[in-house]
Amino acid sequence: MNRELRPLSEHFGVELVGFDARRDAGRGAEILDLLLEHQLLLIRDQELSPADLVGLARSTGPILPFLLSNYRHPEFDEILVTSNEKVDGKPIGVARVGNFWHSDSSYIASPANTTLLHAVKVPPAGGDTLFASMYLALDELSPELRATLEGRTAVHTIRKRYKVTSQDVGQSLREIDDRLRLTIPDVTHPVIREHPLAGRPALYISEGYTLSFEGMGWEQSQALLERLHAHATREHVIYRHRWRVGDTLIWDNPSLIHAAMPSDPEIPRTMHRISIESGVTR
Repeated sequence: MNRELRPLSEHFGVELVGFDARRDAGRGAEILDLLLEHQLLLIRDQELSPADLVGLARSTGPILPFLLSNYRHPEFDEILVTSNEKVDGKPIGVARVGNFWHSDSSYIASPANTTLLHAVKVPPAGGDTLFASMYLALDELSPELRATLEGRTAVHTIRKRYKVTSQDVGQSLREIDDRLRLTIPDVTHPVIREHPLAGRPALYISEGYTLSFEGMGWEQSQALLERLHAHATREHVIYRHRWRVGDTLIWDNPSLIHAAMPSDPEIPRTMHRISIESGVTR
């Protein structure tokens, strides 16, 4: 791909200058190569319809639909709509999602490999997205702490961040929790997890979805999670993306965690998101 690359931060991420997501939508294999090298891609000034975004996403691999169908785009089931806007008094998407550090869908057995997020409407301030490299987090662990984590697994769960919806009315918290255990059961992943495409190991825990370490007491487990999270999200290693309308961000979930910052709920903010399955072939 003969395009200019501009670094987004000292540690990871590039802006892909001169790329037209509609004209170059079939170049998904090259996008994946860039992701494997840089972890995060920014493409600015993209006037993408929902169909255009789906086409770009499909070129990078099989699409992984969002689990909660009531937040999907009404015409394109592949797209999750995150929005604080309403039409006829009804929300057009989920108003608050991902306002905590996480790797997308780590609460399922085969998490999303890639995420595409396109800015449709953005406020003049707020709503930024933060990113941190879990390659860097692992590389900068002390040898002693890394040895403690080698071969260990952790429990990931959606129950930690589940939001009560209209379908939960009349149920107790215990009943909701029991239902989630059956429909979206907890899973385990290696704490040091190899990238499914690159084979490079990364620290694989997050504030949002990691519940505990297997084979470790609860208090010890929580203390270690807190320590690792603080290490991974040190201020100087974070890239903060300030959105503009037409921005498309594409990121690598096995090696990054991210968090959405709050924005004024009275000012429209609408984003379209698509996730790509793990284990896609290049």
